[in-house]
Amino acid sequence: MPARFNGKAALGVALLAIALIAGVAFAVYAMASRDASAGEPGIIQVIYVHPTPTQLLAGDASAAIAPALEAVTGAASAISQPRREWMEPAAPPLVPMRAQPTATPSPTATPDGRSAPRAEAALQLDESASCPQPVGQVITETLDSDVTVVPITVHVYLPPCYDPERYIYPTLYLIHGTAFEQGGWLYDGVPRVADVQMSLGILPPFIIVMPGADMRAGAASKYSWTNMGRGSYEDFVVNELIPYIDQNYSTWASREGRAIGGISRGGYWAIEIAFAHPDLFSAVGGHSPSVFAKLVGVPPNFSMLSMARSIDELHNLRIWLDAGDADWAKGDMQKLMGDLDDAGVPYYAEVGEGGHEDSYWTSRVPDYLAFYAASWPRAARAKQAPSAAANP
Repeated sequence: MPARFNGKAALGVALLAIALIAGVAFAVYAMASRDASAGEPGIIQVIYVHPTPTQLLAGDASAAIAPALEAVTGAASAISQPRREWMEPAAPPLVPMRAQPTATPSPTATPDGRSAPRAEAALQLDESASCPQPVGQVITETLDSDVTVVPITVHVYLPPCYDPERYIYPTLYLIHGTAFEQGGWLYDGVPRVADVQMSLGILPPFIIVMPGADMRAGAASKYSWTNMGRGSYEDFVVNELIPYIDQNYSTWASREGRAIGGISRGGYWAIEIAFAHPDLFSAVGGHSPSVFAKLVGVPPNFSMLSMARSIDELHNLRIWLDAGDADWAKGDMQKLMGDLDDAGVPYYAEVGEGGHEDSYWTSRVPDYLAFYAASWPRAARAKQAPSAAANP
């Protein structure tokens, strides 16, 4: 009996040891995979975020990115395998970071000592424009594209008290960076900020369109590997996305009613598209814009102004540029500032506190939305009579 008992005990101890070793090995593997992707320049993880409307309306960021977190532990396929990209030097943290308040720095001085003009909305409560509905809604669309080789997921934020029968709304297009194929701006908290500020009347009501990209197409990715013109990501945005949004939502479909902005590689696309199409947008923002150093195949004297249809037309475009003080893209931003100064084009620029990371952009979302909405009416615009054009 004692011998039999000792054999069972030994077997149990062995099984327990194997389980512990397997668990530790798995944890080490998961952490090593995450650390490798975050630490080695050029390696990123593409994060697929599929938040439900309930999660978005509740403002539960951790629930919204739960699929991504599960994938790190091998539970799901929400995150693709690490793959080599040419835009981002490191992946953003997979665990949501608490946004730290960013002190508002002084406007960046232009070479002649003048401060670039500040163009942002005053964050003042407008009780006449307040809305009793506390939250808007996020709709997920999938667009079959003739430009990209894969369908594109698009998140559309509709403001509180959205009423397509009676009103038309300005539209903001926000493009994420290469760390996300979709959902980057959701991760950075745009719906939550918009809910609070629009429902209180701090911001006017407007639609926010957050298109995804096609990085999973690899070498065929229009988002990653094209620069401008037909057959590029610009082609998708200008000739497919904007017409679709104007047709299916109650938009103020003119340049006065549109703005565009982006983060990192998305900042390149936002600036390139706005410079090339000043007839479509009244404002553009580049947030940590990657517009020079990490672009492939550009000459040493490359300038984003070469993308402009007309330098004169840029004078009518409100331009915002910002980057963190520890951000590698700050140099790209400063080069663009110099080019704008040389051309006499006004802009507003800031250097905040932070690096090329989601915690920095999350902390700036209120400033970004205020800038884009600065010229829009404080209340929704009523639709014209059926006999007139619906979208002047």
